[in-house]
Amino acid sequence: MQAQSGSATVDTRTSLYLAGGNAYTATPPGGPTGGGIAPTAIALDAGAGRVLRVDASGTSFFCDGNTCGTASPDGPSIGATDLNSSGSIAGLTAPTSGFLAAVFLGPSLPGSAPARLSFAGTDFASAAPQLGQIFFVGNGFTSGGVQQQFLVPDAATRLYFGIADGGSFFGDPGFYNDNVGTFTARYDVAAGSVVPEPSTYVLLGSGLVALAGVARRRRPTA
Repeated sequence: MQAQSGSATVDTRTSLYLAGGNAYTATPPGGPTGGGIAPTAIALDAGAGRVLRVDASGTSFFCDGNTCGTASPDGPSIGATDLNSSGSIAGLTAPTSGFLAAVFLGPSLPGSAPARLSFAGTDFASAAPQLGQIFFVGNGFTSGGVQQQFLVPDAATRLYFGIADGGSFFGDPGFYNDNVGTFTARYDVAAGSVVPEPSTYVLLGSGLVALAGVARRRRPTA
């Protein structure tokens, strides 16, 4: 397999819950435009043992008045993330918010949403998301400057970059209407032999991130 590389400009109104033609289970909060815009598919060459590497940059804002900014695609905008699954796309939990995220899909959507990914931390060396699982990407590097590696599912034929958003980044996805800015994601997909590290940093299952004390960032608009 030859390496694939390119650059994607990601509008922060881009909802990963619309990847591959997915439809929301519940009406997204945030008014008529709260559901955001659909992400652009990046076609992937078939192959086993592929690894995605990303180098991302950009500053964006995620609330009215542009007061909840992220200094990098790592976030945070206001705190943690704990978003539900919707349609065939899984939600996720993470200790940050307003970050660049991604999802792998095959030729069609999963029959139902897989388990959510729960990120206990974001300073991991590698992660292995399944088809339909939104996963944290951030700027693509650990705090020590080591480029993170994301194992591509063997059945993946499409990659999408976007945002996982909701009211205070909690509950049902939505509230994409007040996002401002873009991230730039330079990506490379090539053959690799990375073994995912233990689940110290990336955990499968339901939410593990406490959101106590985080004020609601936005309210539904008329």
